[in-house]
Amino acid sequence: MPVNTPSSAYTESAPRVKRVRDCAEGQDAVKDAGTLYLPQLSGQDDYEYDAYKNRGYVIPVVKPTASALTGAIMRKAPSSELPENLEYLIENSDGEGKDLSILASDSCSELMLAGRYGYLGETLESGVAIKAYSRESIINWSDDYIVLSQNYMVQDPKDKFKQVSKVEYLELTFDENGLYIQNIWREGNGKKYGIDSTLEPSINGTRLDKLPFEFINTMDATPILTDPALLHLSDVNLDQYRLSTDLRHGLHWTALPTLFLFGEVTDSKGKQVKIAVGAGTSNHIQDSEARVELLEFTGAGLSAISAAIDEDIETMGSIGARLLVGKSSGVKATETVKIEQSGETATLSTIAQSVENGITNILKTLAEWSGMSGDIVYSLNKDFIDATLSPQELSVYLQALQSEAISQETFLNLLHRGELLPKGISVEDEIALLDAGGSDFNDDTING
Repeated sequence: MPVNTPSSAYTESAPRVKRVRDCAEGQDAVKDAGTLYLPQLSGQDDYEYDAYKNRGYVIPVVKPTASALTGAIMRKAPSSELPENLEYLIENSDGEGKDLSILASDSCSELMLAGRYGYLGETLESGVAIKAYSRESIINWSDDYIVLSQNYMVQDPKDKFKQVSKVEYLELTFDENGLYIQNIWREGNGKKYGIDSTLEPSINGTRLDKLPFEFINTMDATPILTDPALLHLSDVNLDQYRLSTDLRHGLHWTALPTLFLFGEVTDSKGKQVKIAVGAGTSNHIQDSEARVELLEFTGAGLSAISAAIDEDIETMGSIGARLLVGKSSGVKATETVKIEQSGETATLSTIAQSVENGITNILKTLAEWSGMSGDIVYSLNKDFIDATLSPQELSVYLQALQSEAISQETFLNLLHRGELLPKGISVEDEIALLDAGGSDFNDDTING
């Protein structure tokens, strides 16, 4: 099969990852997906559906939750111990000046939004580096090969001032002697992919007999595919969007009273009379049996939708709290109970441990490849919350963050101090933090 053919596991899991990515990107991405997330009502034409769709609102909870949970891990700097000749990786992990702690932070965020990430050890003229690949970029894998998609730039043949981005495939595999090589596949004539070049990466003439690539997922540092940690949160977010659309659609048609006329509304000559509505107008109807009424919606249907939205909002806070504390006692939302019963739910602890193991493993590979000995230690913070906080309190704090009622800094302080606002922060200070974008925290993501 062609090199750009994704594995069946990749294809099967892609829709779940897309749901989380779209929710994290926000309501424009969700609405652009159209009927994928919001079915078209029977009898609606495209114009009516667009109006229906645009009435809904997607509460922005996924990205703030991912940022907050990543912040809980990264609130304390990672500790590291490397051979002296590799210590430069701490401040320049990728050869382009990216701090190793930023790689760890990006990794935590990616596991929440995509459920998988990968590290490739590379050789540079200046030494070694770690290149990160998103879940979407790791399209196929086995014990003998890994296929990674990536972009490269070429000159536009019609415009010397324009560069065009194209996709190539990096195949990590072995030669006939069992030594690590890289095949770079690019599109040729006839739109078919062929090997453009083959590289034999080495350090001081030393080549590897294994692939210098490390997988991480939400549970451990293995190639196994796991769902994004925030998949359940995204699914509830999409349910909230559908309910919101129905609620606002219902309000559109029922919020204002509707005038109904009963009887023959004609003048003395039998001609139909136009009725004026509003203050300062008067009407006279010849038909003594005719009447005019304002019909107004009084049913409970919309209230039920509104209550369901409130339940979704509560559930979204509970899901975030569940990730923080793992299995816990106390009252839980129905969706949270379902998640716990799956038996394979990621927590912030498993995510931090997976990232820690993955980075440690790739550092060990680079040290071995470079012929260096010595301890390799890379540890992430596991102290996320004050143990005295209840799941209910965590849910309330997360709901406040998700609704942008508090900033990222305040949320993290709440986890550790159990107070409504951090010491020294007034309500006015809090508003200033929000106005200054205080709810944004390390939301950059490497996509390979």
